[in-house]
Amino acid sequence: MATHKLLPGEQYLIQTVDKRLALTTHRLIQRRAIWSQKAGQAVMLEDIAAWELKLSGNTLYLLLSIAAALLVYFNDSFFLLSGFFIALYLMTHRRKVHVRTTAGDTMVLPLDVEDNSIRSLIDMVKQAQHNRVSTLQFNEPSMAAA
Repeated sequence: MATHKLLPGEQYLIQTVDKRLALTTHRLIQRRAIWSQKAGQAVMLEDIAAWELKLSGNTLYLLLSIAAALLVYFNDSFFLLSGFFIALYLMTHRRKVHVRTTAGDTMVLPLDVEDNSIRSLIDMVKQAQHNRVSTLQFNEPSMAAA
């Protein structure tokens, strides 16, 4: 996997076991597989504008499952087709965290966790973001004087 070099003074706060997502004191870093076009994506904490929890998945699979279930009346083999589509729907139906930045970009976090864990992650990132912004504001007057 591609590695992101840390900025001066930056430290890891937390990262996933597979190292695909990391929270540092300065950034939120998402790494992807080597064969993907983008090796990774990073967002500075002060650039995060909003968090959204969205459900992903295709409701078309659910509709096709219901339609196939209705066709069981004519032929029993549609029962298998209905089961196939409901399995597809259940496999693709997940909650994803969408991070919007001030530039208008969106980063989708590859997480399959419960609500409590997502909320604690968001709280942790907000705390790190608050610390980062207060550090930048504290260092800003000294930069202007120099």
